[in-house]
Amino acid sequence: MKLTHCAIRITNPGRSLEFYQLLGFARQREARLEKFQTTLYFLAGPEGLQLELVHNRTKAASPEMGDGFLHLGLEVENLDLFLEGLFTSGIEPAQKVFTTPEGMKICFLVDPDGYQVELMEHPQK
Repeated sequence: MKLTHCAIRITNPGRSLEFYQLLGFARQREARLEKFQTTLYFLAGPEGLQLELVHNRTKAASPEMGDGFLHLGLEVENLDLFLEGLFTSGIEPAQKVFTTPEGMKICFLVDPDGYQVELMEHPQK
């Protein structure tokens, strides 16, 4: 079995597309589902993972954050260097970078709709 994609609801396609493209996702295509007044934006991520941004044009409010979904997790090679690139675009971590006892560096970002994105750097072997 292989995880192929994750879909999240968004309210502002422009802001969300910019945010996830800055994280390294590449916009592939979009599909309009007129019956549901929804547009799907498909972004390609690392190792075949696809992120599907779902915009319902009739709902202006941000999606409600339930207690089931926690965050998206992305591994980067060099967390400090990756964050430097995000700072220039105005994206900052929601909290300071911390290191686990095993040496993994972690920080969390918050996307335009309030979803948490975990960035992690595994220790060099």
